[in-house]
Amino acid sequence: MTIWMPELRGRAGPKYQAIVDAIVDALETGDLTPGTKLPPQRNLAYDLGVTLGTVTRAYQELERSGLARGEVGRGTFITAPADRIPAPSLNDNIDALRTSVDLVASPYNAMYGTDFMGSEGLELASNYPVTVGVGALTQRAIARVNHEAVWEAVSRYQAHNGLRPHLEASAEWLTGLGVNARAEDILIAPGAQAATQTALMALAKPGDLILAEALSWPGVKVTAAPLGLRVEGLAMDEHGLIPDAFEQACRERAPRLLYLLPTLQNPTASIMPEDRRHQIVEIARKHGVFVIEDDVYGFLVDDAPPRVHSIAPDVTVYVTSLSKAVSPGLRVGYVLVPQGLMASFVNALRSSTLMASPLAVEIASEMIRGGEADEMMAQQRREVESRQKELVRRLGHLDLRTHPRSLHAWLPVPQGFTGPEFRTRLLERGVSVTPGNAFVMDERHRPDRPHVRICLGAEQDRQRLDRALGIIAEVADATSHTAEPTYV
Repeated sequence: MTIWMPELRGRAGPKYQAIVDAIVDALETGDLTPGTKLPPQRNLAYDLGVTLGTVTRAYQELERSGLARGEVGRGTFITAPADRIPAPSLNDNIDALRTSVDLVASPYNAMYGTDFMGSEGLELASNYPVTVGVGALTQRAIARVNHEAVWEAVSRYQAHNGLRPHLEASAEWLTGLGVNARAEDILIAPGAQAATQTALMALAKPGDLILAEALSWPGVKVTAAPLGLRVEGLAMDEHGLIPDAFEQACRERAPRLLYLLPTLQNPTASIMPEDRRHQIVEIARKHGVFVIEDDVYGFLVDDAPPRVHSIAPDVTVYVTSLSKAVSPGLRVGYVLVPQGLMASFVNALRSSTLMASPLAVEIASEMIRGGEADEMMAQQRREVESRQKELVRRLGHLDLRTHPRSLHAWLPVPQGFTGPEFRTRLLERGVSVTPGNAFVMDERHRPDRPHVRICLGAEQDRQRLDRALGIIAEVADATSHTAEPTYV
């Protein structure tokens, strides 16, 4: 029997993607059919003149898309029908996320000014906090750091997981949020994405499977891919991840980690109920799976259920940052590391980003000690509540999913539009929103209707935000029916 070989000549892009594209084309032409065995990875790498890692990544992408299945001791087999369209590749998801911003942004216009999107574009695509007033508060904190010894200390490379005063300030901040945090369990990273990357590097190895909600923060894919980690999405409902789907995946696919956004989930703004959090923890413990709890939006909600970390600190890596609560410019993130694993996390951080900027961490710590961080957080909550009221006033008659304290909302594309048509119509009016396909972790669980995410913080000026929401309402009302907003 002849083993099929892909033809890569004339194909643009990375080699691994060219292999994937060649297999998809062969499915469409019928050269490959369900059950066909693909060439062994080492043989294919040799025949194509590429590295083994390139072929491995291509096969992983095919498995993630549901187009192929690897069987230990037997090889990799085609599983999809010929007309199957694969899930968006990593590059597709990145491009989708960038497009909505890039089409409107005028680079370098008003450099370092508050009008990030230029004079015309109305920016509702990027999930930024409202930072009005943070400059004065930061300046006030910096003015108190007037000891030469402090500046000497933060001008050097740092040992281990950070300076003790910084760790103590971090613990103070987290404790104030209701998190059970000890200074010795904290690792300071340059932001939440770096914190997540550190957790992936410390706990997983190339080829391991990372689970996430079907719709989730695109950065988890961006972060996992260079590490050789696979990401699969799991079915979810209005309350977030469905425990039965998690249980089944643990039984069948032996995942290493679960990445979870249980509070003000991105992009749906849902809050996972307490009983479901307990169910997920029980499943994780049963199958030896670590949970990465991303809580960057948790500070916005006073009455959220107990954090997953508080339920099961032994299997939970808690990740948060000051980016949404205080200032994204500080790039300060926090990781609560399960006991016994700190050395692995420190090594992972040092091999990637080395350390968070000690100077930035000192400013952040002084803002925590002096109360400026609390002031900024309180202002953020008030501003988000006010902006949410305007959002609901403008768009509440649509099938909107949001929360009174959420920085973002999840809007189905109105009837009569495709997703690209709706976004194009908005862009023609100068408004950018995030395309919903950027958040799809797994094609098998794509929503029945296309969606967009609306972000309320990037436009610092309220009049510009109100104008953008009004434009969305006008475009949507041209074809849509009315419905009540859904608070989650």
